[in-house]
Amino acid sequence: MPHPLADFHLGIAPDDHGRTFDAILAHDDEWLEYTHNFIQWLFPLTSISGANPTAPTLDAAQIAEFCSNPTLRKQLLRAFDRMLGFYGLDRTPDSITKAPNWEQRKSLWFTHPSHNHLRITRILKCLNTLALEQEARLLYNNLITLKETEPDCGIPGTTFTHWAAAVTP
Repeated sequence: MPHPLADFHLGIAPDDHGRTFDAILAHDDEWLEYTHNFIQWLFPLTSISGANPTAPTLDAAQIAEFCSNPTLRKQLLRAFDRMLGFYGLDRTPDSITKAPNWEQRKSLWFTHPSHNHLRITRILKCLNTLALEQEARLLYNNLITLKETEPDCGIPGTTFTHWAAAVTP
């Protein structure tokens, strides 16, 4: 049975605003910062989003489909890599580190409380739910390292508590 989330990730159907998966990933960082109704499609959860209540949510069948379909997981990783770039981070198979654009990007989310903290929570939960637990853990570990090594971390401790819960099975 077709589902909007899988079809969206596979490029078969657009989201509820007529945007395709590839079109969203192609947007510039400014668009990603100021548009708040795409992240729920790129990183779906089982719960309804307060920011975009019309976005579809995951159910057991969709979770199974994402977990068993390598193409869907590959697309999810493409979305993950795009958002990492937005945050000034890079992913290798074994780590997530600061990207060359770190200094320019960190002020949007790292040095003070930001709506991007909720996005990161969503990303961690989604990856952990859809068989990309290792990538969720790599991001979480990098966030902890940044907190400990960057002098200008303005992320509240409660946010780190939410992030830890998001990567806990």
